[in-house]
Amino acid sequence: MNLRTRVMIIGGVLGALLGVSAAYLYLRSVPIQVDADGRERLPAVQPGKVLTVSLGVLNVLKQITGLGR
Repeated sequence: MNLRTRVMIIGGVLGALLGVSAAYLYLRSVPIQVDADGRERLPAVQPGKVLTVSLGVLNVLKQITGLGR
């Protein structure tokens, strides 16, 4: 297995773990609502918060690509 493949696999595993951790923390921080049919629902996310998180992720990716320079 060459270096590029190992780095891609390690990055994928770390990304998956980070995503699962973020989902877990999100579920712990928001109240889960139950509708009339008994189904669980999450409250709507405000677009401003989505934009803030997206820009933060892009900033982190930019910093990671800058590590190699």
